[in-house]
Amino acid sequence: MLKKELIELVSADIAARNSVTHLEHFITNITTNLQGAKHEDVIFYKVTRDEKSQENFHKRLATATPGLLILNHGAEAFIKNENCIFVDASRFLNIQKQILDILFPNKDKMKLIGVTGTNGKTTTVNLAMQISSMIGHPAIAVGTIGVQNAKGSLIDDLESTTPSYPEFRKLINKFQDDYEACFVEVSSHALEQGRLYDLVLDAAGWTSFSQDHLDYHKTMDEYFEAKLLVEKKYLREGKRLIVPKLEKELYQRILTSNANARVLVAKTLEERKISDKPLFYHSPYNQSNVEVALQLNADLWGEVKIQKIDLKKIETPKGRFSVIELENESMAIVDYAHTPDALVNIGAAIKKAFPNHSLTVVFGCGGNRDKTKRPLMAKAVNGFADKIIITSDNPRDEAPEDIVMDIIGGINSGYEAVIDRKKAILYALESMRVKEIVLIAGKGHEEYQEVKGVKHPFSDFDIVQNFKRG
Repeated sequence: MLKKELIELVSADIAARNSVTHLEHFITNITTNLQGAKHEDVIFYKVTRDEKSQENFHKRLATATPGLLILNHGAEAFIKNENCIFVDASRFLNIQKQILDILFPNKDKMKLIGVTGTNGKTTTVNLAMQISSMIGHPAIAVGTIGVQNAKGSLIDDLESTTPSYPEFRKLINKFQDDYEACFVEVSSHALEQGRLYDLVLDAAGWTSFSQDHLDYHKTMDEYFEAKLLVEKKYLREGKRLIVPKLEKELYQRILTSNANARVLVAKTLEERKISDKPLFYHSPYNQSNVEVALQLNADLWGEVKIQKIDLKKIETPKGRFSVIELENESMAIVDYAHTPDALVNIGAAIKKAFPNHSLTVVFGCGGNRDKTKRPLMAKAVNGFADKIIITSDNPRDEAPEDIVMDIIGGINSGYEAVIDRKKAILYALESMRVKEIVLIAGKGHEEYQEVKGVKHPFSDFDIVQNFKRG
């Protein structure tokens, strides 16, 4: 599309514009990521009067040469760069849709399935994708660990758990001819921000609900209402929201909020007569996740198709209850658990699966996030760990020492603090006794540690594997 054609397309929404040059240049891409943008990109970006917002804008623009910038109306008062047009921010999604329908059309061939929940989203979409593929309906999973199919990774990393509307539409356009279904993690942020916009879900699941993201939503009620949008706003008419049987309180709260909510409890493995369960499913929450994954597929393709599913043939997602065996009947378990509820759940699962092992927990908390959950995470770990080592997670812009002090507020006694995460993990491994488990929680699959805006290469798995190799 020529730049002048794009401007004509959105002309009714233009409130103001700066000088626009090179009108004959082709625009072939749409994104919300300004950093590194090229001549063929149209960028949507919101910038406010706040000095930091403007500083970030100019800093990112310094490394970019975008073909066209579409900014929020009001920013023309302080943004004077050329190739900028200004529209009401409330019209961003509508304008994005107009452009995407031309550049990246959605043929409505691929079924879209959304999974929300405080914990369990990644595991559930991954398991559901594999089940769908196993029964003859090729599928992809989109979320925290990128884009995957049944054979492995297609795209290693996405900018966020749920992609922005333009990025998701581009993914749909890219994969819609090769896959019948897309299972996507749908975060509360994405639901509240309308990132799905006009996309309709053919099925939806809600895995769990407990404290998280209160830095954004402020209250648990607001957090709950944001997640409930998956059923109220995006689920196709006649379809049902699937919740696991383990989440009785969640089920009741949904119905209390709306007596007419379309909600269904997933069949349990026992009800499906699946008794031969690999170790991964011995934990109640992982069993819940696969129950939701099976029910989603049953609703999509029919109960008959999933009757002969063999759980042993399903690969478990990396960083979710990932067991690495070590010497002396000991092991390390790497898991993404980063909320109080997730830590309680995995602690209970480990104690149940390995009742004769002692348990050491290495964990930290992310910076620039909900501070109120830090002592709660410590309290959760304190309830099941034999030994606690507090360390860094992704400190981001905060001082790691300050985060650790917030965590310590939830522990009475009996902990050690090792700020450097690599040293903390190695200390735990080197101190292992016979029949001991070291749970390394919080980062799971992640291969970086974010410090002061920079993502440094870092992998909990690599540290354990290098230790194992000596």
